[in-house]
Amino acid sequence: MKRVPRPSPAMVVAVISLIMAIGGTAFALPGRFSVGRDDLKQSVVGARAIGKVVLEHRWVMESRDAVANDGIFTESEGEIRCPARAPFAFDPSIGMMGPLAYERRRSVIANRWGGPGGYRFIVSGDEGPQVGYTMKVNCLPKR
Repeated sequence: MKRVPRPSPAMVVAVISLIMAIGGTAFALPGRFSVGRDDLKQSVVGARAIGKVVLEHRWVMESRDAVANDGIFTESEGEIRCPARAPFAFDPSIGMMGPLAYERRRSVIANRWGGPGGYRFIVSGDEGPQVGYTMKVNCLPKR
């Protein structure tokens, strides 16, 4: 049986350095898996670094259900598109759904560059005509 050769001193130093490099930045931040306001110096990260992100671009889709709680689920369809100044959509969601509604389908609406520019939602529900579902996306500017 062959023995595993002993690592050289240079290899030991390299492995210790790698472990320190990987774990050092995580250890330096207070808290857990987060970067807070106190972790960054003043004016280090500005609008140029982040971009002019349109956070939580919202639109309300009205329910097409005529009668609430009649046992007939009606599909409501709506779409949300990002504005021209920030045409790339990400992180889609739909909210304000009660226990008698669910998201049936979600599809991407492409922008002129082929990326996601918006989303089309189909909600099936039996909640009545006075209900609206909030569609939300975040939008990035083109670079």
